[in-house]
Amino acid sequence: MVRPWLRSARWDLGFIIVSCLIVLLPYSLYWILGGAPFESASLKGTSAYQARVTVNYVVAILIGGPHMYATFTRTFFDAGFRKRWRWFLYLSLLVPIIVFTMASASYQTYVWMLSIFFAVASVHALHQLVWITEAYNQKAKLALSLPSRFIDYALVLSSLYPLALLKMTQGEFKIGPVNLLENQVLYGQYWLAYLALAGFSTLVVLFVAKTVVEYRAGFFSAPKTLLITITASLMFVVPLLPNLDTAFQGVNTWHSFQYLALTWYANSLHEKRVGRPVPYLHWLNGQTKSLGERLAGTPRQAMAALRRIDGGSGWVPYYAVCLAMLPISGALILVATALWPNIHNGAPGADEAYSYMGILSILLMHYVHDALLFFDSKSILPIEA
Repeated sequence: MVRPWLRSARWDLGFIIVSCLIVLLPYSLYWILGGAPFESASLKGTSAYQARVTVNYVVAILIGGPHMYATFTRTFFDAGFRKRWRWFLYLSLLVPIIVFTMASASYQTYVWMLSIFFAVASVHALHQLVWITEAYNQKAKLALSLPSRFIDYALVLSSLYPLALLKMTQGEFKIGPVNLLENQVLYGQYWLAYLALAGFSTLVVLFVAKTVVEYRAGFFSAPKTLLITITASLMFVVPLLPNLDTAFQGVNTWHSFQYLALTWYANSLHEKRVGRPVPYLHWLNGQTKSLGERLAGTPRQAMAALRRIDGGSGWVPYYAVCLAMLPISGALILVATALWPNIHNGAPGADEAYSYMGILSILLMHYVHDALLFFDSKSILPIEA
């Protein structure tokens, strides 16, 4: 058995694997705020509806928003990346234009945008898990066969869809009051859900058999296997909850927590690879020339407390930078509200269109950037690996 952790057992378990427990937090907060745990939250004006909206904002401000802006610390902020992928970055700036156009053109295109978003979001979250899984394979220096890798990745990628498809075929796949178009397209097509369930069940059997073979052969990776098992289990059961918006916020919270940690780690490793510091990571310890200017007016006691919390890791200034970019989304929301007052004339979920325009403009750009970044698993591997 091999236990090649990406950074250390404590760090990997805390930030990547056992952190799965935070999946429970959004739905628990929704329940505490008055949402019935096993009822829909689609009726505007109810306590459940308000609880759902509150949870969405809490997650967006504290973790979901910072995680999507964290991407730009590895793309827009990195001179080497800007030089190599200049046109890729330019083209990604079209994303907000597409989002604003679809959200405002008509209510139908707005619903299409949300329907496409939730489909892409599921693939993105699962792609991140594949990225981490491949990093574990490379760290362990396991020469796994193509079928072995296929089983790992296919199990992760298929885990979310059996029960989600079943809800779509029953016309119950809603995000708040918005009836996503998947319901209309797939309604009554139960065979798709049964096929997805059969495929997932087959992959579970193959994964167990493969794991037993690898264990007996001595090249069983404990961290990778634990991550895949937890991921597949959680993704499979999450669509059982009736309030899908908040249920998926649980997945988003875990995904974002992992992502923030891994992006900080990738930036730290990048410093060592290029031999140059990432300036903002060192604001607190005074290694950057502009420290005094950037933190002018901060009480000395507060600075000392922040240094103790940070411990020289650069985590505190990194998270602060990600938080500091959130007003970009806020400005986009204000612009959308000013340009299209009373958008879609009070249709179901139309009042949330402004928030989606501000958030999805950046979130989908983050997806575009990660579609490239997630093919480089070496970015989260120590240099000696």
